[in-house]
Amino acid sequence: MKQGLAFVVTSVLVVLTVACASTDRTVPVPDPPAIAPIPTPVPISFPEDEGLHDDRLEWWYYSGHLEDEQGDEYGFHFVIFQSLDSADDPNGQAPGYAAQFGLTDVGERAHLQDARFSTGEQPQVGPGLSGLRVADWTLSANPDRHAFNAMSGDTNLSLTMTPTKPPVFHNEIGWLAGPTNGWTYYYSRPRMAAQGSLQLDDRTLTVSGDVWMDHQWGEFFVLGNPAGWQWFGIQLDDGSELMVTQTRNVDGEIDSLYGSLIDPQGDLTAISPGSDQIKLTTDGSWTSPHTGAEYPTGWQVEIPGENLVLKINTSVADQEITSTRPESAIYWEGTVSVSGTRVGKPVTGKGYVELTGYVVPPPLPWR
Repeated sequence: MKQGLAFVVTSVLVVLTVACASTDRTVPVPDPPAIAPIPTPVPISFPEDEGLHDDRLEWWYYSGHLEDEQGDEYGFHFVIFQSLDSADDPNGQAPGYAAQFGLTDVGERAHLQDARFSTGEQPQVGPGLSGLRVADWTLSANPDRHAFNAMSGDTNLSLTMTPTKPPVFHNEIGWLAGPTNGWTYYYSRPRMAAQGSLQLDDRTLTVSGDVWMDHQWGEFFVLGNPAGWQWFGIQLDDGSELMVTQTRNVDGEIDSLYGSLIDPQGDLTAISPGSDQIKLTTDGSWTSPHTGAEYPTGWQVEIPGENLVLKINTSVADQEITSTRPESAIYWEGTVSVSGTRVGKPVTGKGYVELTGYVVPPPLPWR
């Protein structure tokens, strides 16, 4: 899931919003959090690095495509963020957690979303992630098995996921660092086999499918609009996967474009930032009736060195995630269809796209 996240900024803005609402005096805008010096990276190790870290920001992200026994299709994403800059504990004594869940019924072109928030230490038993709870949502993860449960009203998704490929380390060693926005470890499990149940109203469906998992942690932050990113996690029907990230700086200019191409055996080819190995263009747009933000709805990715050209299109336009706090953290996260050619032969697939920094945050209510 990308190069950064709005949760740190969200935490700062929540503190500001609460302060402004509760006093008549002017509250100064704080400086962005200081970034720790960039350390020398160490190799990612399992199962230890599947679990919690003592860094400013961390997340465990899952997105995937499921089918029930009738062949109906569903897309989902589930993510838990841990922040040591918790707005609920501004003294930094306890980590804060935010979790988000989105479910798309592709056939009905319907999208559901929800969120949970909590604060406090989460003791772990043994290596890996033995259990993470945000309100009534749960997640566990170790190298052999991941599982989560999320609910919203009469909808409940419970999945068990088993990796079918080894983890891949982006930028070759699973480490990204920049001069202004800090550093992060980043690995993915690009294809996991999922089994579980989906409750929709009074129906309980048996579902299965493929899942993409990201895990990032480090000392970094990203400001909102116009800064942001486009992230793509694509699973192709030839057994390969593609991750692409395009970031924008605080002026809204393209800052970097990079990716990872994973072959059917799990070997990764790194597409370096700033190289001419990859091209990304957009086609079409959708304006949100909820926020007025304008999001792209179609893309073309070209990787000349692999003779790979992919067209990507949203399956459902309205997959905006508005169940965040505050509005500056709103983003678009949705299932997409993929088609194209590789070495002149047709290829198809499915994916998830994340778009951040498109919503212009409202003015804070200074007094």
